[in-house]
Amino acid sequence: MNDSTVMLKTADGLDLHLRRWKDASAPRAWTFVVVHGLGEHGGRYQRFAEWFTEQGATVYAVDLRGHGRSGGPRGHAPNLEALLDDIDRVVRHARDESGGPLVLVAHSFGGLLGIAYAMAYPDRIDRAVFSAPGLKVKAQVPAWKRAIGSVLPKIAPRASLSNEVDPSILSHDPQVGPAYSADPLVHNRITAGLYSSTFARGETFIARAGNVRVPFLLLHGAQDQLIDPAGSQRFFSRATAPERAFILYPGMYHEIFNEVEQEMVFQDIESWLTQRTDAQLTGWNPPP
Repeated sequence: MNDSTVMLKTADGLDLHLRRWKDASAPRAWTFVVVHGLGEHGGRYQRFAEWFTEQGATVYAVDLRGHGRSGGPRGHAPNLEALLDDIDRVVRHARDESGGPLVLVAHSFGGLLGIAYAMAYPDRIDRAVFSAPGLKVKAQVPAWKRAIGSVLPKIAPRASLSNEVDPSILSHDPQVGPAYSADPLVHNRITAGLYSSTFARGETFIARAGNVRVPFLLLHGAQDQLIDPAGSQRFFSRATAPERAFILYPGMYHEIFNEVEQEMVFQDIESWLTQRTDAQLTGWNPPP
């Protein structure tokens, strides 16, 4: 597997760090663009990339602005539109370099951005995979943060707070939490302005689920303690996109791509993309 990096420029001049994984010996299939979660970075998706490059995919993973090796204040963006424009630059680069069909794979905070991107740029991608999209936050937020939540974005949008992510509940794999905590490219910050323009708009995106016209696969761990699966269920129940599917994984935590049973998740994605009817899709369940 060939691993390479490139720096792209945002509209306002920041560096966007982009990784690419490709196996030249595998038959060419899909092009994936991975959008990571809050506080992390694209390099944490190497296991995902390794599995899918063997299937012939070319995998791109961006470090969002304010994350990883990309520029900008940690955990901050001026608005949602800036983030969507950044993702669009990556999508256009991936399509120009590797061709299609192009699949947007977006997790957690990135999943919320992925939904917004699919609404704003429906013609840019062929399919989408949303993993635990941040539509309904489940993690406990201190009362004082809730109290100032509606005021701080207006008076101090760059005020930086802890994102309340507990590494011990990301995955059942005992190595994931400590690796997350020790990763120098991971941070625990989110600004008031970024929260206001993303997570705080979760209910709006649920209400607008019918605006997603791209075929999508929605995935969520039933025991996710950071993002409530109920948000995903409500979103899916309102969706009308063709070839949409939902999988709720019993017992899994937030990072299903890093769970002990991650290969089952990868196989489900591959089966949905190729529309294989002989696959053992043990995780497929409709929402209640």
